[in-house]
Amino acid sequence: MASIPPPRVAVIGAGFLGRAIADEARGGGWTVCPVVRSESSVAKLRKEYPEARAADAVGPGFWTEDAPECEAMVWCIAPSQNQEDGDFERIHRQGAVQAAAWAGKRKIPYVYISSTSVYAESGGDWVTEDSPVATGDSRSSAMVEAERACLKAGGTVLRLAGLYGKERMLKADGEGPERWLNLVHVEDAARAVGIALRQKGIILNVCEDEPRRRGQPGRNWAADQRRVRRNKRVSNARLRGLGWMPTAAIPDENSGADLLRDSTRPK
Repeated sequence: MASIPPPRVAVIGAGFLGRAIADEARGGGWTVCPVVRSESSVAKLRKEYPEARAADAVGPGFWTEDAPECEAMVWCIAPSQNQEDGDFERIHRQGAVQAAAWAGKRKIPYVYISSTSVYAESGGDWVTEDSPVATGDSRSSAMVEAERACLKAGGTVLRLAGLYGKERMLKADGEGPERWLNLVHVEDAARAVGIALRQKGIILNVCEDEPRRRGQPGRNWAADQRRVRRNKRVSNARLRGLGWMPTAAIPDENSGADLLRDSTRPK
């Protein structure tokens, strides 16, 4: 009797997070096909992932001619401060939207990696998946457009807090005004993807239970700060309700642990 091959998951963008997702999926018995932009990146992956390939998954030709055969897909080409705004918008408004349509047509599980930076809150209050998003910011709008395409295709949106772990160290940050900083360890984020692949048409926040305090009272951002900074506390209650919990969080003496008794926390 012929054996049944393991299911295949395409991980579009196998960088810091994508590699952690690939490792988690492989550990769960999936065959993983990482898709990256450069041949140099493929060379680093192929020893462990023979099906890794270099391709421009943002371009329309990829989805009509070169998309990998798979039973699930994760879009995690990560936002970067070093990218030009045009490239960022192309990744999300074009690439992620096309990926969602492709997955929706084939009725396969699809996860789009978004960011908690889409929320409009700037006064330090708690936000949930139902809180307002920023409408005047081009990056936020690009991600929200990709989120809508994902949900329309029956996929799941993961709004990730700031990533750390492995080679990306968590360090004290005294720059800027006093504010809340929401974080998640990259391995915990990768485990959330496994849960998300079993959901349909839902948005989930992925962050530690407690935000961390950063900055100094009375300070302001420099006038030339490129990236919009928002001050908020992000609730992970919905994802926790599906059985996820952060396990790799590094203790932080400035984490604001007294918020365990905060009656304003969303349930």
